[in-house]
Order: sequence, then structure tokens, then C-alpha cells
Amino acid sequence: MYLAVVMAASSLFMLFTEPTVPTKIENPIVRTDPTNTEAPWNQSAVRWLLDAQSPDGGWGSGSHAYQDVRDPHAVQTDPATTSFAALALMKSGGQLSENPYRKEILKALDRVLKDIDSRPDNGRITSLTGTQPQVKLGIHIDASMALQFLTTIREQVKDPVMESKIDKAANICIDLIQKSQNADGGWAGGGWAPVLQSAMANNALEQAQGRYDVDEKAIASSRKYQANNVGGEGVRSDDAAGVPLYAAVSAQRATSSESKEVQAILPSAFLGSQTDEPKDEAVISNALQDKGITREKADRLAKSYTVNQLSTKTLENEDIWSGFGNNGGEEYLSYMMTSEALAHQDHDKWVQWRQSIEPKFKATQNPNGSWSGQHCITSPVFCTAAVVQAWNQ
Repeated sequence: MYLAVVMAASSLFMLFTEPTVPTKIENPIVRTDPTNTEAPWNQSAVRWLLDAQSPDGGWGSGSHAYQDVRDPHAVQTDPATTSFAALALMKSGGQLSENPYRKEILKALDRVLKDIDSRPDNGRITSLTGTQPQVKLGIHIDASMALQFLTTIREQVKDPVMESKIDKAANICIDLIQKSQNADGGWAGGGWAPVLQSAMANNALEQAQGRYDVDEKAIASSRKYQANNVGGEGVRSDDAAGVPLYAAVSAQRATSSESKEVQAILPSAFLGSQTDEPKDEAVISNALQDKGITREKADRLAKSYTVNQLSTKTLENEDIWSGFGNNGGEEYLSYMMTSEALAHQDHDKWVQWRQSIEPKFKATQNPNGSWSGQHCITSPVFCTAAVVQAWNQ
């Protein structure tokens, strides 16, 4: 059942001021190039997302039991999909004070805050079960996606009352995410491809730690879990539904921040290029220790760097992207995570990647501007939001 939402646009617009200072936290999600919206196919996708929004401010992916239902207005809204679609509009439209989709984004924010405020006592932020994202990614995906949306929009809020509401909701999500983490660094209640839920939880905590109190051990354990899925012997896909793509992109995204940290400390001449034979972890760790880094941290950074290089190289092979021969929502999510990782680390690689994915997106786009999954997550809202985010970094 949809919840009615009545919002006064004039009061919402007062929450934001003109942008005068760039965001303090380095965050690839909010660095948006306004020229990204010029591609006609991208504009068509954004228009479809706007039309797909429910009157209650949310979006829904629908039930896993009814994957054939593709009408976005025939399904119940859920926090994960609402947050995911709102992030797509934020990435596509730029800073909220000038974002042409700010009214829809603010409606989504109100929906998510209400959902979290009225959450049940079940260790999650929603009483909904069996949604497509939950079944395929994991039952805690709602909190992870909501936290990413809340952290992103929080950087642009100037009203103390709304800041307080967002902070309260974000801290609830952080608490639930951290409490549901497994001893191995992954996340409990994983769905068909739990490595992807773990990747989204890692991204959410990593993004939130610049503003909120996040357990560093939780992030370190999560990165280790993701890094252990990629090594010199190849990609381990046990937690990735047997699909190496999911494990590789999750590892690439989870290790991108620490890999960039290594690149900032050690000279590029020492590290070499992507085409060079990767340096041994021990060699990199010793070099970091020579720069004053503790052995424990140096070993961790060296591991992240080598895994990031290996996963990035693995993802350059077109064969790994073939998956099941067509795309489900998990594949579109994988494109998005690789876009985030490359945009965060290397602008030139990101530009090359962007050029390579455009023909694929244009070829699979529906006539109405959306994308639909051919297996697993079939929801056009989820798939379209993932593509828009993959393109707009």
C-alpha cells in the first residue's frame, strides 16, 4: 500500500542554498559533469525515471515472485529502489540547488526518511520482504542504498532541522549495517549474489565515514572480504552466484580508495603501468613502510592495490562481461560500480571506459527510454537507475 505524501514545494526549496563551497568529502557520487546529460538516450532515460516515480515519492522494483510485472506504477515502493533512483537523478542533474530534478529528489528524501522513521523491529529499515533487490542482492540492501543516498544529499543540505533528520536516519542505517556484518567481513542475509550486497554495504560505510561515526574495523574487514575474492590464481566466485563478474567488480570498487592512497604515496615510476607485470605485495608494503607507514597498514594497502590492479585488468576482458549472454540488473549494477571505481581513481581510464559502454547501453535501451533485466533483477526502475549512474559520474 502506498503512503500518501503531501509536500509544499516552497518550504522544501528553502532547505538549500546556492553552492558556494565544494563538498568537503571526496566522493565520486557527487562529482557530476553537467555535459553528461546532453546524450539524448541519457535524457530519455532520466525522463522515464521521472515518470516512473510514485505519488508517495518512492520507486519500486517489485516482487521477486512477479518479475514479469514491469509497470513501475503497479509495484510497491521500497527504500532500496527509491534511494537508487534518487541517486541517479542527483548524478544526472548535478548539485541539488540547481538540479532540475530537485523536486522529485526531495520527495524521495521525504519517502526514505518516513520509511526509516517507521521501520519495524526486525533489524532492517522496512517490513517488506521478497523484493527483487532483497532476493538477488540480500535482505539488508535497503539500509545500504538508503545510507548512500542520505550521505550524498546531506552534503548539500543547509537547513539544521533537515540536517538533524538526515543524520538520525543515516546513523540508524549505519548501526543496522554494522550489526548485520558477518565475521568474515561479508553481510548476513545475502541473496543470490551476496558479494554484491557486501559491496554496496562497503561503499555505503566508506562514503559515510567522512561525516559519521563508522567502525573502521567493519570497513577493514569488508575490504579484506572483497579482496580475498581476487588473487593471482584468478577470481573466486563462490559468493557471486558463480559469476566472476560480480566478484571482480565488487573487489575493484571496494579496493579503489586504498589503491588510490597507495598511488598518492608511491611514485608512478615505481608502481609501473597497468600493462606492466604487477609488483609483489611485499615489495609494495616495504616501499610504503619506508615512507613511514606502519607494517599493518602497509600490508593492507599493498593488498588492496594489487587486488585493484588485478580486478581492473580482469574487467578489461570483454568475455567476463558476457555473463549469461544478456544483462540482468546485477550486470547493470556491475557497470555502475566499475564506473565509480574508475572515476574515483583515474579520469583518463574513466573516459575510455565511458566511451566503451555507450554503444552497449544504446543497443539495449527500450524504446520508452528504460532498460529491463533479462534475468534475475528484471525491474526497469532498478536497471535504468543503474545505467544512468554508470554513465553520469
